[in-house]
Amino acid sequence: MVKEIEVLPEFRRGAIALGSVAAFRYQGTLEQELGRRLSKDEAVGLLEWMLAVRSFEQMVVAMKEGRAKPHEGFSFTGATHLSIGQEAVAVGTMAALRPDDYITSTHRGHGHAIAKGAYSLLGMNAEQLAEWMGESWEGQGREELLPRALQLHLNRTMAELLGREDGYCRGRGGGMHIADFHVNHLGANAIVGGSLGIATGAGLAAQRLENGRVVACLFGDGAANNGIFHESLNFSAMSQLPYGLPAIYIIENNQYGMTGQQRGEVTGIDCLARRGAAYNRDNMHAEVVNGMDVLAVWDAVARAAEVCRAKQGPVLLECLTYRYMGHSLSDQRVRYRSREEEDAWRDKDCIETYQQQFPDAGVMSEEEIASLRASVEERVAEALTWAAKSPEPDPATITEGLFAQSTSEDIGADLQTRELLRPTRTYRRDSEGRIMYRHAVCEALGEEMKRDRRVVLFGEDVADYGGAFQVTVGLLEAFGRERVFNAPISEAAIVGVAAGASMCGLRPVAEIMYIDFMPLAMDQVANQAAKTRYMFGGNATLPMVVRTTVGGGRGYAGQHSQSLEAMLTQVPGLKVVAPSTPYDAKGLLKSAIRDDNPVIFIEHQLLYTERGVVPEEEYTLPLGSAAVRREGKDVTLVAYLKMAQVAMQAAELLAEEGIEAEVVDPRTLIPLDVATIAASVEKTGRLVVVCQAPKTGCFGEHIAYRAQEIAFSSFKCPAKIVAAYDIPPPMAQTLEMENLPSPESVARAAREMLSA
Repeated sequence: MVKEIEVLPEFRRGAIALGSVAAFRYQGTLEQELGRRLSKDEAVGLLEWMLAVRSFEQMVVAMKEGRAKPHEGFSFTGATHLSIGQEAVAVGTMAALRPDDYITSTHRGHGHAIAKGAYSLLGMNAEQLAEWMGESWEGQGREELLPRALQLHLNRTMAELLGREDGYCRGRGGGMHIADFHVNHLGANAIVGGSLGIATGAGLAAQRLENGRVVACLFGDGAANNGIFHESLNFSAMSQLPYGLPAIYIIENNQYGMTGQQRGEVTGIDCLARRGAAYNRDNMHAEVVNGMDVLAVWDAVARAAEVCRAKQGPVLLECLTYRYMGHSLSDQRVRYRSREEEDAWRDKDCIETYQQQFPDAGVMSEEEIASLRASVEERVAEALTWAAKSPEPDPATITEGLFAQSTSEDIGADLQTRELLRPTRTYRRDSEGRIMYRHAVCEALGEEMKRDRRVVLFGEDVADYGGAFQVTVGLLEAFGRERVFNAPISEAAIVGVAAGASMCGLRPVAEIMYIDFMPLAMDQVANQAAKTRYMFGGNATLPMVVRTTVGGGRGYAGQHSQSLEAMLTQVPGLKVVAPSTPYDAKGLLKSAIRDDNPVIFIEHQLLYTERGVVPEEEYTLPLGSAAVRREGKDVTLVAYLKMAQVAMQAAELLAEEGIEAEVVDPRTLIPLDVATIAASVEKTGRLVVVCQAPKTGCFGEHIAYRAQEIAFSSFKCPAKIVAAYDIPPPMAQTLEMENLPSPESVARAAREMLSA
């Protein structure tokens, strides 16, 4: 399919105008806003929740220093990354959003969590409040429910900070990883910039599902120097999208990464908002905002949300603020910044400068402000008492929440794709009912996209070209560019977007062209997609698939031929699939797409043109079920992907010598069907595991260990692993062939066992 846009050579002399970045556009006052855009109650609410955030974090300091002890023997351990001084950004942002809008947060995110929860609860009716609290709402009015809900919100936040079972994430996440998916808080993130891809994915989901939501992605100034920042902003502004994603990227510039300053030290620019010029013609509507003025933040985010809802996003805001404390409470901040600097920022304190406007504006007297402050401090103290009494998680529940047990198996007809641009392709079978492996993968994708309109496919070159290996040919023509589109060469963004989109209602299938490129995305794979469900107390589901390939045997050398599956199996929270036949590839991919967990689906490049019998009728295969490819009694050969073929060929060589080898293909590595492997070893007494990866640290070692753990008494001799050398894959054919396991080397290992 030829691209819609022709790229022609044009070399006209001229200049590229980048436009300007607005700075400190808002110059309003509380008195001006009252009765115009802000009610008296709303004005008081801004102060109340800034006080709540500060009081909460001051309580953290008191706990850490041993001054706050709700009971005898109490001690506090955990992260202490505080945002004292930055309250205006958190509260101003949340006040400007709709209750159902998404946010992502940072390791310095107590304020974001408190404000997001509060403003979402303030937007709920009685029934919604009762549901959020897990109560029956009948007979209870909103006036009765709301104060209890707001207190419970503070309680749960504090409980998570203390690692208690009643915390938002059941104590699994702690202070750096708080989320509440009931109010679309998609989680705080301890990886600098880690949530940028997730927020972009949430924006993609909002766009595709047309739910009118925006996502506010809050991150620190240090994250603006991170690769995922650039990848995510570029992704969100791509011209091929129907319109820019409804995402507001908010740089909470508190002047320091840890100790490094953005201005005059680790960047070459005076304002980070200037970077918006790199991503679209509107400079991403970039703006520098006074982050010490809650009204300025509220105004800027409200305008940004309007831009996004008008399909003119994304937006980049830089809120200039200051953290009064160090990076953490152990940070000796006086070693890298002066007292004069701190005092200058404290003179602009967001709470003090805001509340000073109250008497003249007729909102509250000084006595009423003092009373409000005392009330807030009392509620925070109550939250600490409640949280300290909350039970600690039972060690017996340590694995709970890692994997979702649900699938989309029983979805209704309302989720089917309503119209196709052209029929999906069913590949013609030969006289034996066979099609190629790559065609089986394509059929699975087409069938699942037709079955469920939430399934979207993106990756490098997957659209018009059909992917580097021509696997996805024809899908763009059937489903259009809203369902099948090319991603930039941005592996981290590809996976991060898939994670965020899956958390917000889509079921993405993302492609990473070669597994060798997976290290570029490993933060998003290992720290985001894999950990999100468990880290947030089992409250999230991430129905996403990342398709990738392994090579070897094509002369592509060290950076396109590796087998890095063990790197992925090391990460709890991922399922890893490795099919060796067309039949398995189709059935397992369909199951992977329906699964409500992150699945890494590995395809071998040398299998793409292999043929196998694939029924035209609907079928799926369960994840975690091995296949016995050949029965035998003398030795067990375990292998997956291309190596399963090698093992079968080795079994044929051995059969010529009267040796009966049983071949077991795991098909999925996580979960691993250890029972089938152990049962085979119990029959044969010998085990050879064949693996294309380097021997040291390969997944074959794990297979051998697990088999010996379960069936140790049946082993007649130690297990053997036939694998590659501990070298990067070489290019020269003689070296590459020597490096890869062969039928002869596998058969040789089996003979050695039998003669021992």
